Amino acid sequence: MLCLKWGIILLVMLLVGSAIAEEKYYETTEEEGLRFSSNQTVEGFGIASSYISMDSANRMIHSRSSGSGVFTSESKALIREGIIAKFNPGSFASNTGVGYLENASKAYSPTRLAYPGSFKSSPFSSLWSDSTILFAGEDSATALQANFDRLQALNKEMKTTASGTGAYEDTSSSTSFAGSMDLNVIFNGTGQIGAYVGPVNGNAHDAQADRYYLVDNYYSGAFTISNKMKIGYKATVKQEGTEWMPCCYGGWRSLNYEEKSNFPVDVDQVFNCSCIYECE
Repeated sequence: MLCLKWGIILLVMLLVGSAIAEEKYYETTEEEGLRFSSNQTVEGFGIASSYISMDSANRMIHSRSSGSGVFTSESKALIREGIIAKFNPGSFASNTGVGYLENASKAYSPTRLAYPGSFKSSPFSSLWSDSTILFAGEDSATALQANFDRLQALNKEMKTTASGTGAYEDTSSSTSFAGSMDLNVIFNGTGQIGAYVGPVNGNAHDAQADRYYLVDNYYSGAFTISNKMKIGYKATVKQEGTEWMPCCYGGWRSLNYEEKSNFPVDVDQVFNCSCIYECE
């Protein structure tokens, strides 16, 4: 009877040990991605207005255009956003980007709208405006911009891109941003080309006094301009743990001579006291 009892206990222990041995560690990984692309061709005479706003993790491109007369344009737009998250242990990685390419010609002319019936109106007259701004960040942004206004004519080739990465892993995190604006333009009107750091609300025409301009060029008249700008930003944060003296598992008196020899000589005056409280 005693042998049977011990046999049952041994069998239970073996089953419990087997269950513990079969326990596995699982890591959860989640991937998410977004991609959008657009190709457009426009050619005509009349009144035109366009607005493009592309945002990928606070990497943004805004483009506006409006006026009356002759308008031709070929444009391509791209947005991509990839995210990988690991929940055990916690980590995060992202890869984002936006891009806009446009070749456009605009010439001002008053335009008469054709209404049905007998209603008539004077011609609609609006000088052309054209602006593109690229920025990253929220309250404190990094931006590149090319704004043109009161245009009689404009011929523009422009490529604007913004990309960035981000990562978080245990005690470290990092983020980066790279932007570029390549411009070849012939125009008759006013123009402003600049790069700055400071708050921005997405309005390319909004000039705030607390912006810090790296480049700020202004033109009025007839000009031919070729300009290439690049800007980048990178930040890394690391948290390092502080190593503590491993004495509290048994107190200072539990350390042997070799372990105590690694500490300064006068450290014994701190720990070797006659207090009634001791580490347990």
